[in-house]
Amino acid sequence: MKKTALTILFTALIFTAIAQPFPNAAPANEQEQRQSRYEQIQSAKIAFFTTELELTPKEAEEFWPIYNSFWKERERSYRKIQGNLKNIDQAISEEEKINEAELKSLMDRYIADFSNEGEIYKNYHTQFSRILPLSKVAKIYVTEEKFRVKMIHQLRRGQGGTGQGQNLR
Repeated sequence: MKKTALTILFTALIFTAIAQPFPNAAPANEQEQRQSRYEQIQSAKIAFFTTELELTPKEAEEFWPIYNSFWKERERSYRKIQGNLKNIDQAISEEEKINEAELKSLMDRYIADFSNEGEIYKNYHTQFSRILPLSKVAKIYVTEEKFRVKMIHQLRRGQGGTGQGQNLR
């Protein structure tokens, strides 16, 4: 198990090293930089999760497709929630205020999307529980927070690629 974790960690480090630009290389466009940064974060995340969750090769093979689907659904949900919040902010800050019914509708959508996010967690919690022991399922949520905090600290210290504090979402 340790060999597998070390192999994955080593592979992630190699991908990270390969993704680093040469000092004299021409700067890539912003989209390429964003994609490269995303790939670096994903490699680091895979290594971090595999080590923290102590996934066996069989568990990892079943876990990652489900987790990636979970992550994509959460990301879509997050974007909807943020879009709704932006709409509410615009509605209450414009000079011509919208009527109460329209504002209520915006807020209802905002709350409904939070509820949908909870459903995503419930659905995937069940799926994770089918393939992993309960202790590892619990570690998923703790590990996500540990990884998020680790990335924030790295970005604040200027270790996040360009050191300009890119948005991770």
